[in-house]
This record gives sequence, C-alpha cells and structure tokens, in this order.
Amino acid sequence: MTPTQPKSVYGGNLAMDGQDDEFDIWGFLKRRKAFIILLGILGAGIAWLIFERQEPIYRSAALVQVIHKNTGVGNDSAYIDRQLQDATLVMTSPGLLAAAYEHHQLGTLTLLQGLPADKAGDAMASMTEVTTGFEKTTIIEVAVEGTLAGETPDIANAIAEEYVNTQMENYKDARGELATLLLATRDDLHVELKSKELEYSEFRERTGLMSDGANPHRERQRAYWSQLATLTTEEAVLTAELSTLERALESGDSRDAMLMAIGQLRERPQSETKPDGPDTWVRSMEERLIPLVLQEQKLALEVGLGHPKLIQIERQIEMTKDFLRKHAASKTKQIQLPPADSTDFLAAYVQSLRQKIETNATARKQMQILTDEAAELARSLGSEENEDRSRRSEIARLTRLFDDTSQQLSEMQLGNEVEAIKAQILVPARTGRLVFPILLKFIGIGTVLGGFLGVGLGYLVELADRSFRKPEDIIREFGFPLVGHIPFMKAKQLGEEKGTDEFDRSAVCLHQPRSRAAEAFRSVRTAVCFGAFGGERSVIQITSPTAGDGKSTLSLNLSISLALSGKRTILVESDFRRPRIHKLTGINNKLGIVDVLRGDAELTDCIQASSVESLSILPCGSRPKNPAELLSRPEYEQLLHVLREKFDYVIIDTPPVLFVTDATVVAQRVDGVLLTTRLSRHARDSVRKALDQLRDIGATVTGIVINGVEESDGYGSYRYSGYQYRNSDYYYGNRNKDYFHDDHADAEAAEHADHIEQN
Repeated sequence: MTPTQPKSVYGGNLAMDGQDDEFDIWGFLKRRKAFIILLGILGAGIAWLIFERQEPIYRSAALVQVIHKNTGVGNDSAYIDRQLQDATLVMTSPGLLAAAYEHHQLGTLTLLQGLPADKAGDAMASMTEVTTGFEKTTIIEVAVEGTLAGETPDIANAIAEEYVNTQMENYKDARGELATLLLATRDDLHVELKSKELEYSEFRERTGLMSDGANPHRERQRAYWSQLATLTTEEAVLTAELSTLERALESGDSRDAMLMAIGQLRERPQSETKPDGPDTWVRSMEERLIPLVLQEQKLALEVGLGHPKLIQIERQIEMTKDFLRKHAASKTKQIQLPPADSTDFLAAYVQSLRQKIETNATARKQMQILTDEAAELARSLGSEENEDRSRRSEIARLTRLFDDTSQQLSEMQLGNEVEAIKAQILVPARTGRLVFPILLKFIGIGTVLGGFLGVGLGYLVELADRSFRKPEDIIREFGFPLVGHIPFMKAKQLGEEKGTDEFDRSAVCLHQPRSRAAEAFRSVRTAVCFGAFGGERSVIQITSPTAGDGKSTLSLNLSISLALSGKRTILVESDFRRPRIHKLTGINNKLGIVDVLRGDAELTDCIQASSVESLSILPCGSRPKNPAELLSRPEYEQLLHVLREKFDYVIIDTPPVLFVTDATVVAQRVDGVLLTTRLSRHARDSVRKALDQLRDIGATVTGIVINGVEESDGYGSYRYSGYQYRNSDYYYGNRNKDYFHDDHADAEAAEHADHIEQN
C-alpha cells in the first residue's frame, strides 16, 4: 500500500498516479553497458574455443552450361526444358552418381575409399549441392563440400562431366524417337487422307449436287424468290396508283390535277422489258407518249398557250406519234393513237392499270408455284449437302496434319546437319576453399549472443535496482517538484582551501560564480523567490533524510545567492549537535543562537555580518546538552518571528530527519521545508521515511534538491558519488548514555565529527 503523501505547497498529492513509466532504452544500455561488454567478450571467447574444435569443411564448384538451339520442334524444346528444370534431381540421382563413381575412378579418393558403390553414391549426394539459374543465368553450379580440399574438385568435376554426357545422349535419343514417331504419323495420315479422298470422289459421282458442292435446286429457289419479290412489289405499286385514280374520278377532282398526279406517279422505275407483242407495243407507246402529254398539260397551266416551251413539247409529241405510227405498221396491226386532248385519256389509263395488275397477279401465282417446287427439291438434297461439308472438312483437317508433320520432319532433318544442343563445363572445379568454420562468423555470433545475454542480465539487474534514474521518477515517487540538481563537486574543482574572505571553498556561488554548481544553486534561489515558494515563504528550513547529503553546503550557497541578488538574508545555525556554519563562513562561534535561547546574550550581539553584502550569520555558539528541548522552547519560535521581521529570507540549517528529532521540531515553526538528498540505492526508502515523518507533524515540504549529480551524466541520470558520514556522528557517545555536559566535551565531539566529514 502506498503511504499518504505529505502536504506540498501545491496542495495535496502530486504523485503521478496511473501514469506508466516509459522504459529508457538508451539510458538502460548506458547504465548496464558493463554487462553487455563483459558477456559479449565472454561469448566471443567461448565461440573461439568452439571454433578450435570444429573440423574444417572445404567447397569446390564447377560451372556447367547447356545451350539448346531453337529447332522449331515444340516437343523437342519442351523435353529439353524439363531436363534443365530437373537438373538438381538428375545430378544427385543414384544412377548418375553411380556412373560418375565408376567412370572416373572415385573409389580411390580418401573421402570415398572403402565404401561400396551404393554407400559411395549416398555420400556423394550428401556432399553435392546443385544450383540452377546460377546468378540469374542458364548456367548450373555443381558444388561439393568435404573435409579434404584436394578431393572435392575431383568429385565435382566427375558429376559435371557425367551430367554433360547424359544430356547429349538423352537429347540424341529423344530426337531419334521423335523422328521415328513423326515419320510413322505422317505415313498413317497419308493413307487415311487418300482413303478419304477416294470415298469423297465416289460420293461426288452419285450425288446430285453441283461440282462445288452447292444444291442446284436451292439456287433456283433463290432466283424464284427474287423474281417473286419483284412482282409483288410492282403489283403493290400499280394497285396503289389505280386506287388513287379511282378515288379521284369518283370524287370529281380536277382533271388537270389528276393529269399532274399521273405524271408524278409515272416517275417510278420501269419494270423489266417484256417480250414484244400487241400489248407490249401499246404499253410502250403509252410509256413514251404519256410523259410528254402530261408535261404539255402542266406547261399549259403554268405558262399559257403560245409559250416557246409549250410549242417545243407539242412538236415532240407530234414527232413521237409519227415515229410510233411508222413502226406500228411493221407490227401485227395498226394502232390508233388517241389525240393528245382526248377526253377518254384518263379512262384508258385506268383500264391499262387494271390489265397490268391482272397480268402481274397471274405471273406472281405462277412464280410462287415454281418457288415451292424448287424448295421441295432442295430439301431432298439437304442430307447430301451435310455429308459433303463433313467430308470436305475431314479431308482439310487431315491435309493440315499431314503438312505439319511433313514440315516437322523437314526441320528435324535440317537440324541434324547442325548441332542442336551444346553442353560443356565452363569452369572446372579447383582446390576447395574453406567454408566452415569461419572465425569471424563464430566470433560475431558468440559476441552477439553474449551481448544479448548481457542485455537480459542487465535488465534483471535493472528491475532489481531501486535507485532513481530520471527526475520524473522522483516526482512520480514522492509527488514533489525538483527544485534543483546540484552537481558533484570534486576537491580539485573547488580550488584552495579557503578564500581571502574566510568563506569555505564549498561556497562556489562566491568563489566560482560562473561554474555549473553555482548556476545550480542559483536555480534553487529562483525557485525560492519565484517558483515553488511563491515569494511568501521567508523562513526556510534546509534538511536531509540522512547524514552526508550536503544540506549545510546547500544552506550556505543558497544564502549567498539570495544575498547577492539584493535580498536581506540571514543564515541560522540550528544543527546544535554538529554545527558547521561558523566554519563554512569563517566567523566567530563564541556567541550564537544557543546563548540567545538560554538568555545569556542578546540577539543583536550574536548576529554577525559576513563579507557578502546583505548576508548575516547567526552561529550556534555554545554546544547544548539538550538540543531537541532547546529547539522546542517558545523562545525559539519567538526568535524566528523576530528574524522574519528583520530579514527578507531566513535560511535555517537543521540536522537530518531520520536520526534525531531536531529537524521535525523546527519544521513545525518554519514557512517551508527544503529537503536535499544524494541518490543512492537506499535513497528511495530514506526519502520516503523522512517525508512520512514530516507529514506526521504537518510540515509544509516545498521541494526536493538532488545533490551530487554526476556532471558527465547531466540531469537525465543519477549516480551516487561523494563521501559519506557515519550516522552515529549525530550522537555524542553511546546512545544509551547522557550527552556531554560541558562545552569542552562538546567541542571535542564537534572536532571529531568535522574530522570524519573531511575524510
């Protein structure tokens, strides 16, 4: 169960509950790199030992090329392609390996010596690796791996040569078999084709079809259909013309209009010429004369009598009549032509239309009879038509097969004159090269495996490590803001033992104002003035969970930084068991806060000015035997009230929280508590316990300062560095004994503690 968080200046618990930690992979690798490096080296060493125990394996490879020239024979090419695709199985087949073993005397090799033929074939197959399409080409690689570098090329070359010979022989055998098959097929097709042609010839002699296989009755039927369609169309035209004139005569329409209508109706294609005869001659006369008469009537209506065009038409009519009379005399009888202005012209024309329609109907009926007879005769020859088409198709199919087979035979005979396949060994196998073991591979794999093992071990250690790694860890753990990160200050960085102003060398804000440590203390000052403290908390207690966390150094530099910024600041010593402020500031410790609380001295006599403007010091003075009781007196609270009125900031240095009760007594009387700690593997528990104690008394914790941060790691990683104090230094002698009762003994104890701190 998580303990209740102490009250902060922000109010309530600031812990980031429910927020998952993000694993910092780079920080983890940096912190645990020793595990990875050591186990990586160990893995490399083990790999080297394993490498030394391995039996070497050598590899020899021969390159074989098989070129197939395109002969145009589809079956031949397909057969060769299959042979190439099956090269892996062929080269490792028992038959080919046995032939290579026998033909190339491989039994004398040490690798195969003493083995029977079948066992030797199995051993060769296990050592052989075939790669088709080597480097995306048609070349085949035959590789053999063995323990003797001088014998592996003999086995590889033997297999390659045997495969080349096998390819050549198989190709020749396949071509011979194919040629025999094609020749037999062509002869069979020739016999079958001749038989089909003879049967078709006999069929043609007894069939009634035409020479091209056409049905003669069907041809006549098509001709009758065409004539019947013409008669039907002509009859329909004549019937329509007759119907129009009869309706016009019955209704009494204008004769001139009817004559013009007759002229338009006559402007149609003339029927085919009929044989000469009396009726034919009459129709011919009408067809020649009627258009002229119609045109004459039309011009008479349009231009009037006496017009040149009308006179010209009248002359043409007379000439036509003369011509017709002359030629009519040579026919069967003289034909009387009605005058152009005869009133019975329309009646005669209507009568001629009726005669034409009657004649056309008679011809159409006769043509329909002929068409039906031709269709019946065509149906009787329908089965012979189907048989003729089937026989012709069969003969054509056999002819194509015969021609294709003959062409393939011709191409094969031509290919026999040119080598259609070329198989050769491009690169023979040479002395084998070492392929196993490879030292770099062994060392690399061992190093990688060792490194992974180191990562796993480091991760387990990481899970067991309780120290903080990021500022967010502290905020999430305790719920308080980080006021500052104070870097670890080495002795050589602090310079001389003391400055001319008697301030200790740890007062970096005074001696080294441009250092990183001074800047860190100034960031704490900024937080005190404008940040977490809000500028309203002028009495600030500096404490720590355990000894050696740098609380006195923080108190000194924070006071100096506040004073340098123009704030009236006083540094009050409240660590009566191990006072150090007078030593850090170089002031006289004869009179101090203890004497004021006892009533032995006035406050104004005990406050001492320092060499830093605006900074005053109130040292400890006499060493008390009862520090906790002295701090619990009302006089101490009144003293703080007076100092709050006289100064802008009162910085109080108190003992650690976990070893004596002095700090918790003071924490109830101040405006805010600033907790500083060095992060170690036990810091998590100690800080939590200190905060629990401050919570129990209702103290206001304003923030945490991390001290001793490694400068090389920056703010992102914390390492515990620096010297340590013994916790027993905060007890004067044995815990079960009384404190020293005289100032001399107190001084000796203080000097002893200072000696321990410096060491």
